[in-house]
Amino acid sequence: MERAGRQALERSPQVRAAQAAFEASRAYRAFGNMPRLGNPEVLVRTMVGKPDDPAATYSVALGLPFDVSGQRRAWRREASWIEREAEARLAMLQNEARSAAREAFIDVALGLEQERVALGNAEIAGDFLSRVQARFDAKAATALDVALSRRDFAESTADVAQAQERLIEAQGRFRQVLDLPPDAPVKTAPLPPPSMPEGLSAAAAVARAMERRRDPEVFHASEAQRRASDTRLRRQAVAPLTLAAEGEAQGNTNTQKTGGASMRFELPLLLRNQGERAVARGQAELARVEGELTEHRVGREAMVAHQRLEATLRELAAIETEATPAAEQALAMTMEMLEAGAIDYFRLLNARQSAFALRARRVEALRAAWRLRIELERAVGGLEAP
Repeated sequence: MERAGRQALERSPQVRAAQAAFEASRAYRAFGNMPRLGNPEVLVRTMVGKPDDPAATYSVALGLPFDVSGQRRAWRREASWIEREAEARLAMLQNEARSAAREAFIDVALGLEQERVALGNAEIAGDFLSRVQARFDAKAATALDVALSRRDFAESTADVAQAQERLIEAQGRFRQVLDLPPDAPVKTAPLPPPSMPEGLSAAAAVARAMERRRDPEVFHASEAQRRASDTRLRRQAVAPLTLAAEGEAQGNTNTQKTGGASMRFELPLLLRNQGERAVARGQAELARVEGELTEHRVGREAMVAHQRLEATLRELAAIETEATPAAEQALAMTMEMLEAGAIDYFRLLNARQSAFALRARRVEALRAAWRLRIELERAVGGLEAP
């Protein structure tokens, strides 16, 4: 099961997509590495003098724009938050994928156990049908006993088919989680009953979840990235300062030449990226609210998973230590009484069905206990050392 969890970190489609998104987020660093100087600007101007040639004017200007608003710093800050959001999302999906793979493993392992129980029940039902049929031929059983035995055997056979269908579904889900080929073999080992993690109380589970779960961090980073985006958009509204060197010549004959420098700057009075900045601030507020709600949800998930696991472990212990042994003993005693002629077959059938129902319930309780153990580990962000 642990191996399946480790493989999910490498093979899960969701994790692989999140890893690609994390690598892609690093491309935003390029915005923060842009030079402060823009592309050179060249201005060529020709004025033809008519009717006086001395009025002809020719000029050329070479300018360089400078970023004076700090856009590069704003881009670096925004890029860092984009990367942190992608990293937190990757960690969150890794936690989810690890739990999904372990749950799929549990479903396969207990699907095999359910199939084994169903096959054993069908075998016993078939043996009972043969024995009742033999007693009927010897005039020691009634036609009703035979009919009830046939019905019981048919239901047992149907239970086998249902268990096999669920097992096939679980194996397909396991292949899907780990992105395995359609015909890849799925092998599992028998599972013992789970236990509550040592030293993990409900309060400790909530505290650990708040400390280790990365889900809220996704929204906190998203909020910070939107606010950094608002800052960048505000600075982008300030146009670069362009410094230029100019030269001018006047007249085609007896040309007069002048040279000098100029500065050009756009005043951000009317267009200040108002629309884009309003959207960024609105998205930042949305991310803030979602982050707060996610923090509340994380604590509740840890508390509920801990409490449900405690209750399910009590149910599983009662079934294994008390109910199942009592049902098996009742079945053995009923068979002895039937052989002695003290009871009819209907009583035996009820005892056998009760024993099978408890075997099946034990498998379902074991499945629920393991699922809740995995859910608890997911809710607290994992039990391994950070």
